[in-house]
Amino acid sequence: MAASTDQVAVIAVASGKGGVGKTTSAVNIALALKALDVRVGLVDADLYGPDAAHMMGLRRRQDAAHVTLFAAPGARGSRLQAAEQHGVQIASAALLIGENQGLGFKAPLAELLVHRLISGTTWEAVDCLVVDLPPGTADIQQLIFALGNRMTFALLVVTPQLVAHRDAHRLLHELERSRAMILGGIENMAGQICPNCGELTTLFAAAPAEEAIWTRVPKLASIPFSAAAAEDADRGKPVMITRAVPEQVTAYQSVATTIRDALRSGIDHPDLN
Repeated sequence: MAASTDQVAVIAVASGKGGVGKTTSAVNIALALKALDVRVGLVDADLYGPDAAHMMGLRRRQDAAHVTLFAAPGARGSRLQAAEQHGVQIASAALLIGENQGLGFKAPLAELLVHRLISGTTWEAVDCLVVDLPPGTADIQQLIFALGNRMTFALLVVTPQLVAHRDAHRLLHELERSRAMILGGIENMAGQICPNCGELTTLFAAAPAEEAIWTRVPKLASIPFSAAAAEDADRGKPVMITRAVPEQVTAYQSVATTIRDALRSGIDHPDLN
């Protein structure tokens, strides 16, 4: 399933709004793909909230004096070296700056940095790049949805409530105009697992069926919220590593299988490249 680095497929994990668990999904999908023997790179393209590396247990405490956005090919330090954790290679702005620093880049500079994280990183024989996008439909998202000759698959993350679905419909409008192939969506925080009895209770009122995105894309998984898993994630221990919440593990495994099959189908059909 290997491809040249410049043509490695992208799995864009996107959401219409923030706070729906998009980064948690991206991290655990990458780990679930690794468990299926897919060689994975994880790109944290959410520059203004780069949390994927932290959730994988990687932190940089030292402040950076500068961040290189572009370097001439072949120049010293022109390429970034991917970090590795749990068998997944990682490129993140969080590893280029101190954890208490922020990136106040305007759109053109942000696009340069995201391009460097994807195309200017030395990846070791990866089959795909799982890209954690910022929420919404702005410049970085448009850059990812129109990436050169790469196969680009989009995966949407929503929570059950109506506002999340309304924002996701806006995102779908942009995706349908792009070259990305929409795999489907994940319904995150679909109920809450009681830490005492294990019973599933409602966390959010569900969007009316006629207004949900499931009228337009398939629902690949419903993932319940777990306070224990959320606490583990804050400590850099994703649920696909702890295996502490079987319901979440099973859901991520199912999504990863769908992605693996889509990757194989794309490589078997050159017109999708």
